[in-house]
Amino acid sequence: MIEDELIKIWQSSSNQERVKFEKSKLMIELQSSLGRLHRWWKYIALFEMALAIFGILVGVFVIFKIPFVIVKTGIVLIIVLAIYLIIQYNGVNSYKPSDLEDSYLNYLKKNRQYLKAQKKFLKTYVYWGILPVYPIMLLFNIGLWEKVPVHFILTINLATIAIGIYGYFLNNKRVKNEINPRIKRIDKAIESLRE
Repeated sequence: MIEDELIKIWQSSSNQERVKFEKSKLMIELQSSLGRLHRWWKYIALFEMALAIFGILVGVFVIFKIPFVIVKTGIVLIIVLAIYLIIQYNGVNSYKPSDLEDSYLNYLKKNRQYLKAQKKFLKTYVYWGILPVYPIMLLFNIGLWEKVPVHFILTINLATIAIGIYGYFLNNKRVKNEINPRIKRIDKAIESLRE
């Protein structure tokens, strides 16, 4: 009964009212989608930064326990890389818009800028997550070559390569499935607001 009345109201409404309804529906859906994405990014950033801080603390402890200079150099480089990662995550988070923007159009534009910063960060994973690690692994290999069993070195190297490949494909999947669709929806919402 109520559905029939709603259908009659919908059919009797003017096109302008229908367009307003579609715009508000699009904005509500987009707002919900962006809220989920922002929470997702916040948890990923917190996890990665906690992991980096843990790595820094373990690295500082290990520096004083291991007598091999080349391995100590590798650990210092890993600590520098972890600090760089924390700085990069904070840089991306600086683009996050507040919910109290002066207009919804500006809020959407700032969200688009925030998503593009996330996209760039994830797409450049090769440069900050893979390429710096492999020379450091080479230092570990040289420093530990005759001091530990070869199968241990091979296992660590294969695990590092596997993690790098997994991270690369995971970040590309995130960009393709999470960020790009939302950027398109924001562009669509911006266009509908300009009409």
